[in-house]
Amino acid sequence: MLGFLENGLFALSQVLRLPVIALLWVCVGAALFMAGGCALEYLQRRRERGGFDLSAWMQSGRVLDADPQRMALLPVPLRGLLREVSLERNQASFEYGGLEHLVLEREEQVRRTLTGSRLLVRVGPSLGLLGTLIPMGTALASLTAGNLEAMAGQMVVAFTTTIVGLSAGTIGYVVQMVRHGWVNAMIREERFLAERIAGELAREPVQEG
Repeated sequence: MLGFLENGLFALSQVLRLPVIALLWVCVGAALFMAGGCALEYLQRRRERGGFDLSAWMQSGRVLDADPQRMALLPVPLRGLLREVSLERNQASFEYGGLEHLVLEREEQVRRTLTGSRLLVRVGPSLGLLGTLIPMGTALASLTAGNLEAMAGQMVVAFTTTIVGLSAGTIGYVVQMVRHGWVNAMIREERFLAERIAGELAREPVQEG
């Protein structure tokens, strides 16, 4: 009975071999895609934020009355926040926590962009470990049978999957750390801008319908 269960587990591990290797390729593609996206975002942020100072921008006039030329100086996320406020401010629900809800909703959306890199950090090395242990079982079986050539081939696969999994996880970690700093900076700026907007809305005369 014990031998039957052990053979069943060995067969199950061999069944998992193909999905693990396929998922490792998915991780490699995801890591390259994330790295490229991070590089493009860096170039965009460098172009948009070269010499930009949000405090100085807000001191140049009212935020809600900014003309298109002045709006163009804002980074894309802050510009999007102002556009959403302009669309929502005339609704009655906006007076009862609407601005705070809008800011929190945007924060949740921007934090969700970190999910992919966070997942890659954990899944990549785990798949690399699985891809290492599964061929090692086959390699030990080949060693027992005296087939050293087959054992060497399985050991090469085992070490290769380890390298690929760790590399994908490392790229995901670097992307995660870089984008995490950008996300925190974006959230801080949006909150700062929202406080200014709330102050301007509070000073506006109440319209009686």
